[in-house]
Amino acid sequence: MAHQFMGQDDFYVFIYFDAELHYALQLEKKLNLTEHGIIHYVGKEITAIRNLFIDWFSNDSSGTKDPLSILQLLLQAIIGYPEKSNTIEPRIWGAIKIVQSSLHEEFSLEKIAASVFLSESRFAHLFKEQTGIPFRRYVLWCRLQTALKAVIQGKSFTEAAYEGGFSDVAHLSRTFSEMFGVSPSDVLKK
Repeated sequence: MAHQFMGQDDFYVFIYFDAELHYALQLEKKLNLTEHGIIHYVGKEITAIRNLFIDWFSNDSSGTKDPLSILQLLLQAIIGYPEKSNTIEPRIWGAIKIVQSSLHEEFSLEKIAASVFLSESRFAHLFKEQTGIPFRRYVLWCRLQTALKAVIQGKSFTEAAYEGGFSDVAHLSRTFSEMFGVSPSDVLKK
């Protein structure tokens, strides 16, 4: 039997963190999460988070906003952590911009590392240290975000998959399901 969420006419945000990332570990420690990692916010607590998401998604028509920025804003709203964007070193920002501008193209860790004048191993280490997420996982997050934005903007799953740099709809769906445990069509059902 599939899991089902029955919501009323309200606003719900489901946020999935990779349990091994330092952001998730910080949240777990600060908020004393349950074994399932579920936080239930109601009333005023959720208003700030809801407005954060609405503003972030509605103020970016280009689809190139950095997913790390919403993470930093979310952490700040929930637990008061300061933004980290000013501490990310320029070579890593350069790599982030390359990824964001070329999601529909094939690229490798080796190519991106070379473009910012770092060895693969140093780049991989520095990227995770600076952003809190491994490079390949970051690329997947960017691709998923771009594809989902395209669907929300009314494009077909095929168009969205292409815009996100996936080879086809099946690749998009498989990647989404592996990361979140549900298919994108299930999440986007109205």
